[in-house]
Amino acid sequence: MLLVLLGNGFSRFYERRQVSDVTEAMKGIGQQYGLDLKQNIEPGLPAYISQFESSYFAKVAVLTIEDGIANQLLTGGGTENSQLVLQLQAPSNSDFIVTPKPSVESEVSGLMAALQEWLGDENSFQQVMEQGQTLTYKSEAASSAAGTAVSPLIAITAASTDGSQSGTILLAVSSLQPITHAASVFRGLSLYVFGAALVFVLLLAFGYAQMIANPLIRLNAFAGRLANLEFDKRIGWKRKDEIGELARTFDFLTDNLQQTLEQLQTANEKLRQDIEREKQLERMRRQFVAGVSHELKTPLSLIGGYAEGLKDNIGKGAKREKYAEVILEETGRMAAIVADMLNLSHLESGQYALKWETFDVAELLNAAADRADGLRAGKAGLHVKVNVTPAPNGETAAVADRFRIDQVLTNLVSNAVRHTPDGGIIELSASAGEKEWTVTVYNEGDSIPEEELTRIWGEFYRIDKARSRESGGTGIGLAIVREIMELHGSRCEVRNERGGVAFRFKLRLAGS
Repeated sequence: MLLVLLGNGFSRFYERRQVSDVTEAMKGIGQQYGLDLKQNIEPGLPAYISQFESSYFAKVAVLTIEDGIANQLLTGGGTENSQLVLQLQAPSNSDFIVTPKPSVESEVSGLMAALQEWLGDENSFQQVMEQGQTLTYKSEAASSAAGTAVSPLIAITAASTDGSQSGTILLAVSSLQPITHAASVFRGLSLYVFGAALVFVLLLAFGYAQMIANPLIRLNAFAGRLANLEFDKRIGWKRKDEIGELARTFDFLTDNLQQTLEQLQTANEKLRQDIEREKQLERMRRQFVAGVSHELKTPLSLIGGYAEGLKDNIGKGAKREKYAEVILEETGRMAAIVADMLNLSHLESGQYALKWETFDVAELLNAAADRADGLRAGKAGLHVKVNVTPAPNGETAAVADRFRIDQVLTNLVSNAVRHTPDGGIIELSASAGEKEWTVTVYNEGDSIPEEELTRIWGEFYRIDKARSRESGGTGIGLAIVREIMELHGSRCEVRNERGGVAFRFKLRLAGS
């Protein structure tokens, strides 16, 4: 229906355009032909009238009128084709006789019908002959006379006139059949065009839907991967439309989510480590409290018991002195524990500053061996050896905090004396390399269980879980050794060797 309306509208528009164009063109050739008449050119129709006929599908004739009576009619564009085809005689404008030549009757039938219509309209006749106007209109009479269903255009203009009822008139009949036929064909094809357009629109809609839906389906699948925290792929589209912008936003979101998740995992791992560290510290604190309580419980009990005996005047002479000696011994033991605890706390605080100095390693080991001799009371046949291997250049000095390194050796030697059996050997050795000393404290005796090697450095940790007084030690000495070596940027290692245990640490060689 829409195509039919478009066809009708197109037909009407073309008719109005044709009327306007024919009017202007007719007026132009009328003026030109009037000039030709004034210049007395040869009779006949000039070539520009043929051009008009070709351009507007028209038939043009020249009509001579005298005193309101049509006299003759000339047709045929071009001088060589021009011919007088009709001789008209009429008693009046409304009633006249037409005597066309038989050979051209079919050609001029439309012209004659148009001529009759114009001559029969007194108003139109006066507009052309007296007023010099150019008239263009559709003719129903010409259409009936020609036997066609299409109303032609009639165009009439005066080439010359005396202002009354005599002059030369140009008469043109222009067919609208081409455009009318095109419009009818257009209306006839409207259903086919509509069907084709419908199929095209459906195909276009399907293609466009696929063009939009497929990327959205892929984006939805990608969003599902994001929901499952899968960040191994990116869309990577280079489209410049809204879908491409959405894809780039997804990629940006993926990068941010991956980065955020990695940061969160790192933070969680750090938090887990912190929690584990706190748990470990809590266990160490409990062990420390238990160790301190156990270490102080026995001395306090002994001191309390013997002090009560002295208060009650139990015993006399040597017995009272024995009580006093026990009290003094246990008091010294508690003082040593407290001193070690304060020392360890001071080292662990991180506020202790080492006093770096150069000292002789052999002298340090010999002093430690002398202390071992003083500590081996009750150990029958205990032997202490010292072995120092200087550097290739003969250097025997090291650089460290001598007081703290001496404290390390004292703790290691004391530990060795306690765990060396009667007749056993303790060996203190130092070997110089290119840049550092390796100091070793070895003692014969039972090896340390492998699972305990990493635990002996803890505060109040003792392999003897019963913590008997006979095995000695408070369990703080090795913890102090650990802290001192860490302050020196080194560490003390322990290893079970054949027939005994060896503790080993390193010192910087003087001059390296």
